[in-house]
Amino acid sequence: MANIYVRVRGIVKKDDKYLLIKHWVDDRIPDPFLWEFVEGEAAFGESPKDAVTRLMDELLGVGGSVDKVIYTWSKVTGDSQCVGVAFLCSLDGDDSAITLTEEYGEWAWVTRDEFEEYICNQYVLDDLTGVEL
Repeated sequence: MANIYVRVRGIVKKDDKYLLIKHWVDDRIPDPFLWEFVEGEAAFGESPKDAVTRLMDELLGVGGSVDKVIYTWSKVTGDSQCVGVAFLCSLDGDDSAITLTEEYGEWAWVTRDEFEEYICNQYVLDDLTGVEL
């Protein structure tokens, strides 16, 4: 039976910079952290918008709000399909209150021109091509 799940991505913007967080992925490799946006899976029955605001609160320790949907994606792997929704978001309040969970190493504000210096996931970079942020 096929498995379909929904992922959400929160691209948090402040002025002309975007928030990236360094996520721990595997301690068996030389650099076990990868830079990414706020991202995670929506729970069953949870709307994508509610999921991304929940993840901002859980991962960053700071509330956030959704400004708009900026793109969607879909990827099939074996008998699973991931359907994704990316949102442009903003923080509720100051970034000095950001407190990452233990699976995240650090956070940084970067310009769009710097995405390729940080983000290793080519699928994410391809998704952003031509998208107005």
